[in-house]
Amino acid sequence: MEAVASFYDMLHLAPVGKHLVEVCTNLSCALVGAQQVLEGFERELGVRPGETSPDGEFTLHAIECAGGCGRAVVVVVDEVYYEPVRPQDVPGIVGELRRGD
Repeated sequence: MEAVASFYDMLHLAPVGKHLVEVCTNLSCALVGAQQVLEGFERELGVRPGETSPDGEFTLHAIECAGGCGRAVVVVVDEVYYEPVRPQDVPGIVGELRRGD
């Protein structure tokens, strides 16, 4: 039986990594440190927004709104919401993903 892509997969114009990391950068998140969180993911993953890691494990995106303004900064990883996220939380999140937790 041939696999069918989910609707979510069809929204991307280029292949994405095994883990899709999306950092909300809308106003509410921006006011409480979204840029620093995004930069933390850039350092931990070794990619910039819109890029996929060479091993195909991670794609990083900056998104306009994740709909969690009351608990900013919101990070969505593989459709799972992490909120609120601070820059110091980033290494732990990436570590969990690498370990498969």
